[in-house]
Amino acid sequence: MTGRLSSVVSPKVGYWLLVALSAVPAVYLLFAVQYSAITVPFWDHTELIHWIADWREGNFHVSSLWAPHNHTRPLVYRLVMLMNAVATDWDVRSEYIYLYLSIYGTFACFVWLARRLIGEANAVFPVTLLSVSLILFSPVGHNNHWWSMMFQLDATNFFIALSFLLVFTRPEIWSCHVVAAVSCWLAAFTLTNGFFAFVAIIITFQLSATKFTRPDRFAVFWVINLLVASACYLPGMQMESSSTHPSALELLEFSLTYLGAPLGGLLWFPYRSMFQLPMSIAVNLICGSILLVTCAALSLDALPRLRKRHPAAMVLFGFAGFAMLSAVATGWARATFDEYGVANGNASRYTIFGSYLLLGQVYYVGAALVQGWWGEQAHSILARRVVFVLAGFFACAAFVSYGRAWRVYADAHEFNRSLAQTYVWGLDPVPEDRFIHPRPEAVAYLKRQLQLLELGPYGNRAYVKAQSPVGSFSKPVYLSAARTVRQRFVATDDGLKRLSLKFVTPNGKATTGVVRWQLSEVGSQEPLARGDVEAGGARDWATMTLRLPYVVASRGRTYELALSGTGEDSTALGLPLYEPVESSGQPVLLSDDGDAQHGRFVMELTTEYAK
Repeated sequence: MTGRLSSVVSPKVGYWLLVALSAVPAVYLLFAVQYSAITVPFWDHTELIHWIADWREGNFHVSSLWAPHNHTRPLVYRLVMLMNAVATDWDVRSEYIYLYLSIYGTFACFVWLARRLIGEANAVFPVTLLSVSLILFSPVGHNNHWWSMMFQLDATNFFIALSFLLVFTRPEIWSCHVVAAVSCWLAAFTLTNGFFAFVAIIITFQLSATKFTRPDRFAVFWVINLLVASACYLPGMQMESSSTHPSALELLEFSLTYLGAPLGGLLWFPYRSMFQLPMSIAVNLICGSILLVTCAALSLDALPRLRKRHPAAMVLFGFAGFAMLSAVATGWARATFDEYGVANGNASRYTIFGSYLLLGQVYYVGAALVQGWWGEQAHSILARRVVFVLAGFFACAAFVSYGRAWRVYADAHEFNRSLAQTYVWGLDPVPEDRFIHPRPEAVAYLKRQLQLLELGPYGNRAYVKAQSPVGSFSKPVYLSAARTVRQRFVATDDGLKRLSLKFVTPNGKATTGVVRWQLSEVGSQEPLARGDVEAGGARDWATMTLRLPYVVASRGRTYELALSGTGEDSTALGLPLYEPVESSGQPVLLSDDGDAQHGRFVMELTTEYAK
C-alpha cells in the first residue's frame, strides 16, 4: 500500500495519509452512534427499572447487583448503569458516554500495543494501525453500537484488551500482572468472557515457561485468580440454557462462523437491517477456516519466540486462544439455541470477541516485517509487498462495507423513532408495546414505574399547572401523630400527575420525623398513591412536589389528600393554612385524636397535569 503511494507522494506524506485514514473509522462510529442510538428503555435493558425503583423507594440492596443473568453476573454493568440512571433520571442518551469510553479506550490500548510491537518510525505502523482501526470500529458489530446495553460487551472488551496489553508486552513485571488481574476480574464480573481471558493468559504463560512441565510462577498467579474468581462467581449460577447441545460438527461450524464473521463481514457486508441474522454461513465459515490455517502457520513460526516471551508471539497465542475459547463456549450454548441453529454464529454482537483471532495475526505479521524475521532481504521485501497488497485489498473492501452498512444504522434510527412513540402517558396497552419487551406484564410494570418516578422518556415532560386560590396566610398546623389533615379538590383537567404544596418549619432545627401522605379518589376504597416526606430535610416555605401515577381521566373528579405525621408537635413539620376565598374548594378537615372537625381554612395546593 505504501509502495504505491510513494510513487505519487513522498513516504512521509504517505505515512501521515494512512494515519489520518485510520481515524476515519473512529469518526464513522461517532456519527453512526449519534444517528442510530436507541434512546429509550428497550428489551433486556428494561430490567434495570427494578434496581432504579428500589433505589428511589429506599429498598435497594447492593447484593442484588450480584444476581445472575444469562450465564453472567454483570455487576460492573449494573453498577455503572444504576449510578448513571440515579444521576440523570435514567436519561438513556447519557449511557452512550460509557459506550464511547469503552470503545475508544480499547482503541487506545490497541494503538499502544502497535507502538510497543512495531514502533512508529516505519511504513508498517500506519498499515497496521489502519487495519486495526477498520476491525475495531467495524459496522459488522453494529449491534454493539446502537444499543447502550451493549456497554456490557464493550466494557468487557476494554478490560480484556487492557489486561492483554499489560501482561503480553511486559510479561516479567509483577505490577503489570496485578493491574491486569484486576482488569480481568472487572471483565469477568461484566461478562463471562472475562474468564476466557484468564484461561488464555494462563495457557500462554505456561507455553512460554522455561520448562513446560513445571508450573510457571506467573501462570500459577493467574490460576489462583481464576479459582478465586470462579468461587465467587459460580455458586447459584444456572449454566444450562438449552435442553440440547450441539453435535461436534455443529459446534465446529458455529465456531468457524463465529471466528470468520469479523473478516467475512468486512469483505462483503451481509446485514440489511438492524435485527437481521444472515442464514448463510458459507463466507464466514471459509474465512474462519482460512484464519485458523494462517494462525497455525504463524504459531509454528512464533513458537521459538514464544519460548523467549517475545511480546508479538505472546499476543498471537493469547489473542487466538481467547477468540477460540469464546467461540467454542458460545457455540456450546447457542449453536442449537433456537431455529437459527449454527447461523447464530453470524450474530453481530459476537464479532467483538471473534475479531481477536484476526487482530493477533495482524500484530504478529507487522512485528515480523519490522524485525525481518522471514529470511533474507529479498524474501523480506517480497513478504512486505504481499502483505501490503493484501492490506490494500482488505482496506478497500472494508471501506465499501462501511458505506453499505449505513442502511443498518438508518434502520436503527427509524426504529428508535417508532419505539419512542410507544412511551405515551397511561398504562393502556398499545400494539407497539411488543417492541419494548416481549412480555406484556414487564412492559406494564416498566411504564408504571417510569411514569410514577418520572424517569427516562417520561422525564422533563411539559406539565400544565393549576393553583388553588387562597386568601391571606392564617397559621400553620403541626403534622404530628396527634392529627391528620385532609383536603378535597376537584381536578380541572385530564392527566393528573403531580401535587405541589409548601411546608414550614416552626420548630426550626428540632424538626424531625416523617410526614405520610395519601391521595384517594372520593368514593374509592383504594388509594391512588401514597408516600413519605422526611420532615428533617424540608426547608421553610419550600415547595414539595408529590409525584403520582398518571391518571388518564381525572377532569371533574374529586380527590382527597391526607397528611399525617409522627412524633410530638414540638418536633413536627408545619403545613401553612390560609383563609378561604370563593371557589377555593372545601375547607381542611382536621382529625384530632380521632375527633373529626371541619376547619375554616384551606391549604395552598397546585395540581399539575401531564400532556
